[in-house]
Parts: sequence; C-alpha cells; structure tokens
Amino acid sequence: MESCHALPGIGAGTGNDSVPFRVVIVGRPNSGKSLIFNELTKVYSIVANYPQTTVAPSSQVIDIFGRSVLLVDTPGVSSLLVNSPDERSTLDALIGQRPDGVLFCSDAMHLKQSLMLLVQVMELGLPTVCCLNKVDDTAACGMIIDSAALSATLSVPVVELSAAHGFGFDALKSSLRQLMESKASYRDCSVPVSYQPFFQEMATTIRSLFPLESRPSCGLILLYLQGDQTASNWVAKTLADGVLCKLQGMVEEFRQKYPANRVGLLLFQNRLAFVEQLTGTILRQASYVPPSPARHAERLCRHPVYGWFIFLAILWMTFKGVGIGAADLGGWLDSTLFSPATQLIGENISYPLLNEFLVGQFGLLTMGLANAMVTVVPILAIFFLIVNLLEDVGYLPNLSVLANRTLRPFGLTGKAVLPLVLGTGCNTTATMSSRILETKKERLLVSFLVALGVPCSVQLGILMAILATMPFSALLLVLGSVLLTTVACGLLMNHLVRSGKKKVVFIQELPSFHWPHWRNILLKTYYRVKWFLVEAVPMFMVAALTMFVMEKSGLLQVIKQLLHPLITGFLSLPDKTTEVFILVLARREVGAVYFKQMVESGEIDYVQIVTGLIVITLFIPCVSNTMVMLKEYGVRWAVSTNLAIIAIAVLVGGAVNHLLRLFV
Repeated sequence: MESCHALPGIGAGTGNDSVPFRVVIVGRPNSGKSLIFNELTKVYSIVANYPQTTVAPSSQVIDIFGRSVLLVDTPGVSSLLVNSPDERSTLDALIGQRPDGVLFCSDAMHLKQSLMLLVQVMELGLPTVCCLNKVDDTAACGMIIDSAALSATLSVPVVELSAAHGFGFDALKSSLRQLMESKASYRDCSVPVSYQPFFQEMATTIRSLFPLESRPSCGLILLYLQGDQTASNWVAKTLADGVLCKLQGMVEEFRQKYPANRVGLLLFQNRLAFVEQLTGTILRQASYVPPSPARHAERLCRHPVYGWFIFLAILWMTFKGVGIGAADLGGWLDSTLFSPATQLIGENISYPLLNEFLVGQFGLLTMGLANAMVTVVPILAIFFLIVNLLEDVGYLPNLSVLANRTLRPFGLTGKAVLPLVLGTGCNTTATMSSRILETKKERLLVSFLVALGVPCSVQLGILMAILATMPFSALLLVLGSVLLTTVACGLLMNHLVRSGKKKVVFIQELPSFHWPHWRNILLKTYYRVKWFLVEAVPMFMVAALTMFVMEKSGLLQVIKQLLHPLITGFLSLPDKTTEVFILVLARREVGAVYFKQMVESGEIDYVQIVTGLIVITLFIPCVSNTMVMLKEYGVRWAVSTNLAIIAIAVLVGGAVNHLLRLFV
C-alpha cells in the first residue's frame, strides 16, 4: 500500500501559533511515557517499573522554544487494535481528538515490539518523532542500535533517550521544534510494509467513497476492516447515511472472504516480516554479555515455591518497618511539636466551648490536624517508601506471574495483581486502574475485592502499627479472618457475576530488575504524602467538626442508643466505638486513627481489638471510592456492593467475637 492518503480533517496542524500544537505521547506499556511527560512538563505523575501505570490520558501545556505545546500522556498500548477501556482512550486520542503530531516512545529493550506499534501509528499518517528510550539499559546488555539507520528507513526523526537519567531531552525538544516548524500535516503513508494486493484494492475502493478533503489514512482503513469500534465510529460520523450503507455492504462482502481475525493475522505477519528485516539491519548484539544477578533475582521472585517465601519476607519487613519506624517517628513529632502546641493553646484559651472546639476530645487541632500529621503522615511516609522501592525495582510484574494461578479460581488473572496491590495505596486509584482488565467481569470482581478486603495505605499502616504492639496471635486472627472472608466472597462472586464469551489469556511483560533510582523513589514518596495532605487533612478537620457538632447537639448519643444492641451486644464493643464507625463512613483512615487512640489508651481488650480491626478493615469503602464505583459501574452495582460489604463486615466481626469469647 504505497499511496494510502491520509486525512487532513483529523489532527491537521492549524498553522496558528496562538493555538497550542497538540502532541500525543504514545508507546507500549512501561516504555517510559510518563517519565518523558514529567520531564517535559515539570508536572509530576506517578511512574513505576511495571505496565499500566497510566490508566487515563493527562495533559499539560508547555513551552518549547517559544511555542505553546499541549502534551498529552496516554495509557500504554501493545497494538492499536485495543481491548480495554484505558487502551481505547489512547486510540481515541489518535483518531478522534485531532493531534498535530505524535511523540512515539520506543522501548529500546523491546525494540521489535515497539517497532510493531510504531508502524501502526505511522500508518495513521500522523507527523511523528520517535524517541528511543532506555538506551542505557541496552548498552549494559551489549545491544547496539543504529538510530540513524532507523531514522533513514522510516523517514522520521529518532532521538536516543534515557528518561530515567535525564539524557537526550535537549535533542528531543529540538526534534519537536522541527516538527512544528515544518508545518507537517497528515501525509501519505510512507511505511514500506508490503501488504497483499486485495488490501490495497479494498483501501482504494473505500477511499473513493470519501470526499477528497476527508479521505482516511491507510491505518484507519485497516482498523476499520478489523472491526475496531473507534474507527467504525469515525467512519459513521464522516459519511452520509446512503454512502455509509454502501460501504457497510462492501465491507460485509469483504469479511465473508476475509474474516476480521484472518485480516488481523495477515496484517500482523506482514508487519512482523518488515520489523524482523529492519531490526536485522539496525541491531547488533555483543558476542559476550556477562551473566546478570538481576536476572537470577527475577526468576526467584516468580518461582512457584521460593517466590512465596520472598513475598512473605517482604510483607514481614513492611510490617515491622511501618509498625516500629512510624511509631517512633510519630512519638517524636507528638512530644516535640504537637503536644506542647496543643497544651499551650489550651492554657491560653479561657472560653470553654472554644477550648473544647480546638483541643478537646473532638477538637479541630487534636482530633483533626494532630491525628493526620502525628499518626498518619509517619505511617504513610514509611509505607510508601517501601512500596515505591518495590515498584521501582520491578518486583510487581513478577508478583503478577507468581499469583496468576492463585487468582484463577476467582475468575481473575495475574494482571489483576496490579490494581489489587495499588489498592494498598488508595482504593480509589485501584478501582480506576481496574480499567486495564479486559473483561467487565474482571473489573467488577476487582472493584468488589478492593472495596471489601484491601485496606488503603493509611488504614493498612495503622493496622500494622496496632498489631505490631499486640501478640502474634492477633496478627494471625485479623489477617486470617480478612483473608478467608475475601477468598470466600471472591469465589462466590466469581459464580454470581456473569461472564462473557471472551476467554481471558494472561500475558504479562516482565521489565528487567534494576537498581532503584532513589531520586524517583523519594520524589514519588513526597508527592504521594503531599497528595494525602491536600486531600485527606481537610477531611480529618471536617470529621472532627462533624463529631463535635453531633456531640453538642445530642445526635451522637441518639445514634449510640440506636446501635447499642449491635455494637455492645453482637460485637461486644464499647459504645465509643460507634464514633469510629461513623468516621469510617467518611474516610476509613479517620476512623482507624481514632480506633488506634482507643487501643493506646487501654479502653478495649484483646478480643475487642481483634474484632474492631476486622470490622474496620472489611467495612464500607470511603466516599471517594464509592463515587468512582458509581461512575465506572453504575448506581446498582455501587449500592449493592456497599450494602453487602457492611453486612459481611458486621457478620464476620460478630462471629469472630463470639468464637474468641469461648476460648479467651
């Protein structure tokens, strides 16, 4: 297909310097797109050494040599024939939202796979700059890539880059400037891939149905022939009804001879042959590369036996690090800063109501600000430091492989490990990241399991901090109860939620282990703690204010009386625990912090601590996660999930309470 004319109407440069030049960053998962976006925009977004870190496009206007550029970071895709909602958003950014150019992020460590995607992007006729990222890793592996030959063959600028170390960005900016100054628009498809004659005949026929100014690129036509929904939507919007019916009849006749799956296979084979030939000319491998300890570590981490021991060791170190380190740091902050400050404020405010409002039991400063800063921030900082280290090294994808067989009975694959692990950072983020899963059933199951049995970072940290001071049996009881409940509910949900006909196959790219980039780890820890402070500290203050008003108005006492049979009877918890559950309804971590204070003050015994921790961990997700569930899966699913989780949490907590009372 040598003359596949492109579509000027979609994404053509405006030629108006006052309008930002729109550049979309595209690449395979874990190729370094977000690192490039961060470096160019100076606006931080989360990056990690595993795929699907980005689940929705994000954009920022930047200045490159005096010209405004709207830079769009998109979720990673392995092919333009997409499966999941996050991948669909990338294709929409390329076809439906008029980009002026593409910044293609090629992973030099997976060159063939990257070139397969680059060919598809170039077939859309978009002006493209290719950055060859991770050239530092290829050098360490003895791989030498001739970027000049690659550029000459594809007729696109190729920039060697190491985004993790900040190398090559000046050259990248210069290439983007040249792209803007060239006033390039959609151009003829110039990728020298040889396709079968019937493809070219069909493409010529399809193009003839479109007006000259809106004829589609060869890439869009090929997507349409494969039944892609985004391409089909574009065609339906562009053609008049009569012409559209004629086209659909032609395509239906074509698909009877060449079904969509056969078309896809032929296109793949043609592109693969071209890429194999290209890499054979531009890639050289050193004759000897010394064995790498990192490769051995990777194999151990996903070994069916040793891998689980490594996983348990990581959990234990995290448990001890958060439980001991955060407690010491929090105690130091309290003794040196917050306790003297609140004491000073209390001594100098004579008006009783104002004194109680600021530093009383439900004081704005004591329950609100101090709880967030003294109890939560140390826990969060240490927890995120450990998690970010594991992310940066590349451990999580290997955990996905390790857990794949374990997750099969739940109707999930190892790919679900990523949102489940992300849930230990933030349940809301985990629910959003479930978009990476291919089937709706998987997405529903993960959203339920995250809401039920995966505590967020603060809640998990507080849970660890409490259990670190308890006998080991308490740890076994709490984690065992939560795990068994989650497993039982997951198995049940797998049978209750209907599945489609599509069979899910688990394919996971495994990034190489590398030494941690401490700057990136510390920066990510800083931003995650900062985001918590911005989002959650106001919620702590609002929670304190709400409890203060409820106490003074008598509403709190009324709620305690209504819930007395459940709280003190079935769960055998003190009346004060009602306040914990009220706070948990707004933010899980706020209630967990308040429960921790009850533990430290000796207000509850061993059985009550275990029961309370089980109920709080399994209890209703926070408001933010509920809102995301409403948006992603609808009112029916969100409401039924929350009601079911409340019932499960209370029933399991009550059952554990009564069983323990028989033996303790």
